[in-house]
Amino acid sequence: MDACLPQRRKYAPIFIKANRSVRGRSTRRIIALRIVHVAPCHETVPPSKDGGTERIVHELTEGLVQAGHEVILYAPPGSSSSGTLITYPSRDMPEDQIARFVRSTMPKGTALVHDHTFSSAVGRMKPFPVPVICTLHLPTNNQVEHPVYVSSRALQLFGGSKGSFVYNGIRLEQYQFSEQKESYLLFIGRIIREKGIQHALDIADQTGEKLIIAGPIHDPGLFDQLIKPRIQRNRNISYVGPVGGQHKQDLLKHAKCVLFPSIWEEPFGLVMVEAMACGTPVLALNNGATSEVLAGFPEYLCQTPEEMIQKLPRISSIATPAMLRQYVADRFTTLQMTYRYLHLYEQVAARHNAESKKASSARAGFSSKSGKPNQLRNKTKKMARKRNKTLKR
Repeated sequence: MDACLPQRRKYAPIFIKANRSVRGRSTRRIIALRIVHVAPCHETVPPSKDGGTERIVHELTEGLVQAGHEVILYAPPGSSSSGTLITYPSRDMPEDQIARFVRSTMPKGTALVHDHTFSSAVGRMKPFPVPVICTLHLPTNNQVEHPVYVSSRALQLFGGSKGSFVYNGIRLEQYQFSEQKESYLLFIGRIIREKGIQHALDIADQTGEKLIIAGPIHDPGLFDQLIKPRIQRNRNISYVGPVGGQHKQDLLKHAKCVLFPSIWEEPFGLVMVEAMACGTPVLALNNGATSEVLAGFPEYLCQTPEEMIQKLPRISSIATPAMLRQYVADRFTTLQMTYRYLHLYEQVAARHNAESKKASSARAGFSSKSGKPNQLRNKTKKMARKRNKTLKR
């Protein structure tokens, strides 16, 4: 039975709170933030089809708006936002130019910037007038002050445990649930060697299972030399191109299993979360963050493609579709992601404010001309005035 199961969890206003003393009593002051988000210039926000990073940027910014904050989103032309949208002058703007564009047009009163560009272009720009948090959506270390990785594994391996990590989240009501599965395997993602497409093809050949491949071709040579010939030899394998909207929903919710044979240090793996949200099981190679995403179902983790083949016949007995969806609801929602980022915003903003106050106090304590502490200069002036009065008498 197909059904769209909306989660009735409402967004409560989330604010950063600061202590304030009123007549000796401690109270709480509510502060809504003005936050700038900077998206990459590859796909629109949200993306029409492919674009996991852009989808996360959309989910987070929409969550922040619903939480009561003022969001300014920098994104390519064609994007949309419930906050204030500032579009780049072109769709192919280099990221160093994006950083300069943001710095020159950033609205006054901005509390902080959240940089999602793949090179952390804004975060690497020095000096910058406000603190910058950088999410590293790829397996890399961009040497920035406030890095945020999308898994604990990425934080440890690429960040050297310096920084923080926040799991990606999705809005469950946007993913259709189905208990009915059809007899096909699904590989969905960018067509690149790192995603393990060759292993998906091997599994289809060796099991005789039907395989549907969906996603943009980012390596034309790989597709023409490896994938296309094997599709021509095996009628059970088909390529349907990049997918989005209802087509993507239908593929995810009806698949017997989603194959995730990634062979690189996978920073997160949003496809696994999307599949489970639809009630569809996943078989994945244990690389990168797959063990974190599938922590509740370790049986889905495999060390080799051969182990994936061995587990396929009993894949439906490991967990029910309802269990998979509930697992996502407990761990990988937009609301949870929004709360975690707000906690980081609070920490970074508080640290920045403390450092600014300390610097202001240091500047106020010294004369720009003489270099003497103001307190000492004031005392000297007071003594001089007293001496002058004595002389006049």
